[in-house]
Amino acid sequence: MRKHFSILLLLAMGVILLFANLGNQFLWQDEAETATLAKNTLEYGFPRAFDGKNLINPVIRTGYGEDYGWRYHPWGQFYITALSLKLFGITTFGARFLFALLGVANILLLYLLAYRLTGNKFVAFCSSFLMTFSVSYLLLMRQCRYYAPAVFLVLCVLIFYLKFKETGSWKNILAMATAFISLGYTVHGMFVPVFAAIGLHYLLFSFKKETFPKMCLAGVGIVLFIVPWFLYSNSLTHAAAVSLGRMGDNLEFQVRMINKFIFPIVFFGIVYLIRVIWKRKFAVNITSKEKEALTLIGMVVLCSICAFCFAEERNFRYLVFLMPLFAIIEGIILLRLVKLKSILLVLFLVISVMTGIFNMGTPNFYFPKYLYEITHDYNGPIEGIVKFLNKNAEAGDTVKIIYGDLPLMFYTDLIVDNSNVYDDAHMPRFIVFRRGWHETLDNDYYTKIKKTHKKHVLDYPDITWENRPGDMGYHKFATDKEAPGVIVFERE
Repeated sequence: MRKHFSILLLLAMGVILLFANLGNQFLWQDEAETATLAKNTLEYGFPRAFDGKNLINPVIRTGYGEDYGWRYHPWGQFYITALSLKLFGITTFGARFLFALLGVANILLLYLLAYRLTGNKFVAFCSSFLMTFSVSYLLLMRQCRYYAPAVFLVLCVLIFYLKFKETGSWKNILAMATAFISLGYTVHGMFVPVFAAIGLHYLLFSFKKETFPKMCLAGVGIVLFIVPWFLYSNSLTHAAAVSLGRMGDNLEFQVRMINKFIFPIVFFGIVYLIRVIWKRKFAVNITSKEKEALTLIGMVVLCSICAFCFAEERNFRYLVFLMPLFAIIEGIILLRLVKLKSILLVLFLVISVMTGIFNMGTPNFYFPKYLYEITHDYNGPIEGIVKFLNKNAEAGDTVKIIYGDLPLMFYTDLIVDNSNVYDDAHMPRFIVFRRGWHETLDNDYYTKIKKTHKKHVLDYPDITWENRPGDMGYHKFATDKEAPGVIVFERE
């Protein structure tokens, strides 16, 4: 273990960076969806969309079945959150704890995977270092959402697949199958491309007559376990209407997001072209183990990008499980740099982590901003709304809100009117006005409300998305002091 001591230092840094101030920012809408369904899981034993008082996302009719069982997402994340809430309390910190812990575990798993793939301690350390100090990674791992377990399970799949390739043992193929099934019941959108990638890689690069029956049996078993969920959830409804235009847009988005926040494609491409011109040689010397590593990683990346070209929505967070894989590729590249000149490697890592200039082309200083975020108090609209209602509302009161309804279900015991109906029948004691959600204070509804309700302007900024982490261009590293305050109307 002494020769791998460096990973312990990274894990310690990971703990600090992931757990510092973890419970300060209130859950945003998507996190609160997970946490509220997890609360219902503790009560009913399964993620139930209706708790007898409030209905989660009523506009997504395919989101739940006749028994109100949630169908829009696999249930793995809800049971993880339920366990976390059971252990650490129905709080923001309690909801996020196990996910942050998995974020730390992923750093170790990446080290193990990179070392097994390349047999090189530097590549393993460098890969884990890059992910540990990736602000995109850190923000997503601190969320009560499927991101951390998805990365964990994909890394487990790859590690046990490599072990099975080496040993052909039942133990490793069963472990891989278990990780695959768990992934399918955590996020099916990532399960499909990874499952396809492993199957293709085995057939094209690792086929052996003696292991083929085991691989087939594992594949069939995985499918049989996963099919019931696909049938129950109507997973195909997540696929978009196929068109070359949409596929092209999805492809462009993925490449752009990878370049900006995961792996500097353009920068390394320019460096390679300079090398070709300087040395007049296209080939790059790589070891046989590095070639095998790049083949496996390339297969997973290629299958994933192809699959997401058919996705209905484009979101950076869907690419989270590719972060460790691109970190290994970058580690292999940087191995050449450290052999050339150690000081160049140090300069690259410092500049890359502190400024992000190699990805963005211009400095963004995300890491210093992140350090500020985890060491200072942050105020968002949800915190202000929750604190106001918990102070002023009474049991049985109803609050109407267009966006932010799910956090209110988690943090309060109120009846939440999250309908899109604005008429005389939907004028409860409390009405929260949210800017940016097609609401205007000048319409007929709010004209009536202003005559019957008192207007409170809270000292909390009314920003559109609270502080979601999946959009780095939007994420707030500090309280927005320029935005107007949240407005809550209270019947006088």
